[in-house]
Amino acid sequence: MRNSLWLAVLALFALASAGVTNKDLEEDAKKAVIFDVEDVTKEYTLEALVADANYTETEIFLSNLESTTNSGAVSTAAKPIYHNGTEDKRILGGTLIDDAALLVAPLNSILFVQTKNAAGIVLNNCGGVLLSSIWGLTAAHCVALATTINVYGGQIADPTAGTPTSRAKAIIHPNFRLNFLTDNIALLNILTPLALGASVAPALLSLAKPATLDNMVFTTLGYGLADDNVFDPAAATLSHVNMQNMNKLTCNQQTLGIFVTYPANTGCLSTAGGTKGICKVDPGGPVFHTGPNDDVGKIIGINSQIVGCPRQEPSSFTWINPYIKWIQDKTFKKFT
Repeated sequence: MRNSLWLAVLALFALASAGVTNKDLEEDAKKAVIFDVEDVTKEYTLEALVADANYTETEIFLSNLESTTNSGAVSTAAKPIYHNGTEDKRILGGTLIDDAALLVAPLNSILFVQTKNAAGIVLNNCGGVLLSSIWGLTAAHCVALATTINVYGGQIADPTAGTPTSRAKAIIHPNFRLNFLTDNIALLNILTPLALGASVAPALLSLAKPATLDNMVFTTLGYGLADDNVFDPAAATLSHVNMQNMNKLTCNQQTLGIFVTYPANTGCLSTAGGTKGICKVDPGGPVFHTGPNDDVGKIIGINSQIVGCPRQEPSSFTWINPYIKWIQDKTFKKFT
């Protein structure tokens, strides 16, 4: 039966692909400006794939097909994409940071990262984390296609107010692959050193090993989106949330039902049944862990993928531990 399901998936994707013409590609190339028509390919992040209409139709088709097999009749109730039928692109179940006095360590290491292409079109709004006045970290997919990277720090709301805090160059991990979000981590070399202070301060990297951290509570934060369709920085606010680090095997069992397996060197944050979690604009931001000998939280990971928001399935983050040597080799600093 499973083979027949996959044949159905392939058939649907073949039909969807057949609708893309050369004229469509040429129009897309004109909008992007920097792409040559022959080189245009549609690359999906996991989040974009789940939001894609063709994927949604496939999931509904498989849900109906399985209902037919089990009961002999096609169910009219399609499998929902979102846990409660809505899509709220904000940090869920968290605490609003509505006073600068609340932006304390390690939360004051948060960065807002906005990237643009050669035409000045915004590609991504993401989170990031500060390691020093000239170094930071983010998710590689946030900066992979960018020609301009603007970095902002120290804001609890409206993160892009005024002029950019600084421009940055990205150093993307050499094993990163956009379509699969493997090794989804990048260094930010901040060209104009940030002025450090109470609201802008670096965080340290945690040396804790992932195998020892199952079911531990981590903290993450981000700006989220102001509405379902268009991110408006002027309306953005900063929130933080505590989430449980899931056992990876348990995580994979939960995402298998939507045909997702998070790659190696990633951990999973439980959404507590879709009541808390990161959403769009939050990937790239830090995940903190406070060890038994730590005064404040240290960076244990970088938020990577979500499959919807709110969603029952966990989100993923890139563990820092496997990349500490790479970070040291590129920056000549330890940050631990």
